[in-house]
Amino acid sequence: MPIEAIILTKEVHVPAEPVWPHRFIAGTLCLDFVNTIDLTGTPKERDLIANYDALVGWSVARGTMPSATGEKLRRRARTAPSDAAKVLADALALRSVIRQLAETAQANGDLSPLLPLINTYLAYLASPPRLQKMRGAGEATYDLPGQNLAEPLWPVLWTLSSLLVSEDLGKLGTCHAQDCRAIFIDHTNNRSRIWCASDLCGNRERVRRAYRARRVKGTSSRNR
Repeated sequence: MPIEAIILTKEVHVPAEPVWPHRFIAGTLCLDFVNTIDLTGTPKERDLIANYDALVGWSVARGTMPSATGEKLRRRARTAPSDAAKVLADALALRSVIRQLAETAQANGDLSPLLPLINTYLAYLASPPRLQKMRGAGEATYDLPGQNLAEPLWPVLWTLSSLLVSEDLGKLGTCHAQDCRAIFIDHTNNRSRIWCASDLCGNRERVRRAYRARRVKGTSSRNR
C-alpha cells in the first residue's frame, strides 16, 4: 500500500495540555519513555508516570496521540480502574526492560535473554494505525482510536522494535551528570556526546565542578 494511502488529510484540533516537565532529548520515542524517571537512582528520584493519567499525558505531550484520544482513554480508565492499573503496571515493567536493553547494548552485552520478553509485548500489538496531521504542527501523529487502554504503549513498542534492528542501537549513550541517567542516541560524528542536554545537565555539572574546584583551592590556601 502506498504511503499516501495511510495518511489522512484532515487536521486535528489539539486542546491545550499541561506542559511536560522535560524536553524529549533521547532521539527516539521508546528512549524518551525510559527517561520518564527523573533523577534516576538518586534520593530525589521521581517517577513522572505515577498513574495512568500521567501515562496518557506523556503520550499526548510526546505527540503519539491527539488530545482527543487521550481524553477518550482517560474516560475509559475511570470506568475500568483495575484495567487501567494493569496497563500502568505493564508500562512500568516495559520501561524497566527497555532500560535493561539500552544499558546492555551500551556494554556490548548479550541482548538475547531479554528478547523473549519483548516479543511477549509485541505479540499483543495491533497493526500500526493510519497517521493524521496535527493542526499547527509540522508532524503527524498516530490515528489511535482511544478504545484500548494499552494504546499508549503501542508507539513505544513500534519504535523499540525499529531501534533494535537499526544501527542506532550501537550509538546509545547515558548522561554523565552525577544525578542523571537519561539515555539517548549519540549522533555526533565522534561519539562525543556526554550530556542529555548541554544547557541543562552540562551546565549543572560545569557549575558543580567549578564550585568543587574553588573549595579545594580554598582549603589548600588555608592549609599553607
